[in-house]
Amino acid sequence: MQKLSFLLAFICVGLAFLSCDGRDRVYKSNSEVLKENKLLDSFSENISYIPETYSEVITDTILNNGFHIKIKTFSHMEQNVLKEFRQDSINYKEYYREFVSEVVITKNSEEIFNKTIDKQFFNAFKNNLKLNNSIIKLIFDQTISYKANTVVLSVMIEKIDSKKIRFCDLIIDSEGNFKLKEVKELYAYIN
Repeated sequence: MQKLSFLLAFICVGLAFLSCDGRDRVYKSNSEVLKENKLLDSFSENISYIPETYSEVITDTILNNGFHIKIKTFSHMEQNVLKEFRQDSINYKEYYREFVSEVVITKNSEEIFNKTIDKQFFNAFKNNLKLNNSIIKLIFDQTISYKANTVVLSVMIEKIDSKKIRFCDLIIDSEGNFKLKEVKELYAYIN
């Protein structure tokens, strides 16, 4: 008798487990099931880094007018600009890594300019650029530098939230004096 009651209890427990197979959720999407259990927020975040990995570009140029330009531009892995938005119940976080350029310029074998160009450089130099949500990229303009007997570094300032791009020229003369000039005819937008 005891074996029979044990077997009957075992069969009842077995039937209880078999009847709880999730048939009520079979036609629901994963997001609906997560919403029911209030777990959707923990799975609805998409985080990306731009660029994803470390990147570095080294430019080493000797001009005919006596200038020697060395530029090392790299993505700073610890400093970034965050862009957050929500789309289709998913929170997107895009971290745009900032770029830093180490610039060394010599004129006739004499060093005239040795600076790190980043946001701090521009904020200390000219603080009306509003660089809070911006990424700065530096490009060496060889044609203007050759003609003008100066070194012209083109600076691209990209606003992350509006995708507006402004351009400035960092002009360095043969004594190492520099000035920043905004190029108003060059504006661009990225889709």
